[in-house]
Formats: sequence, C-alpha cells, structure tokens
Amino acid sequence: MPFAIDEEKLNSASMKVMDINNPPIKSIAHEKFPKAVYAHPKDKAQEHKSKIVQNDDELKAALKAGWKLKPHVPEIPEPTLDPAEFDIA
Repeated sequence: MPFAIDEEKLNSASMKVMDINNPPIKSIAHEKFPKAVYAHPKDKAQEHKSKIVQNDDELKAALKAGWKLKPHVPEIPEPTLDPAEFDIA
C-alpha cells in the first residue's frame, strides 16, 4: 500500500521536533477509478492516445470502442557494436 506524508500531524501543535528521515506518514487506500485507457493506432507513425475514465460504465464503453487497458511500451533495439569498436567500448 502506498504512503503519503501526513500533513495534519506535521502541522499540528504537538509536532515540535521531527526526524526528517522518518516523517509522519499515512497509508493511501487503493481506488479503482479514475483509470487510464489507451488507444494504439495500427500505423505506428501515428500518436498513441490515452484518456481517463471515471467509472465502470465509462470503462465498459471505452473497451467496447477499442481502447485497451495496457499502455504502449516501445521496444528498444539492442545496440550493436562494430568489431573495431570493441577495444574502445
């Protein structure tokens, strides 16, 4: 579960001395929405798009319209070295 700095405790009168390595924290509850959905064009030269859905009905409509839950992660090719560059690298 993620954490955030508890600003109420931080700004309270009882907080006179604070350890900067251990600030007061509170846990952040997981929420299902808002959620991002993604559009991946067939032509890879076009821009990949994203939008935010606020509830389950919008999510169902977006998925039906062709939006995806997984973002586009481009593949990065392995760098190739010329044999003459082996000594330099």
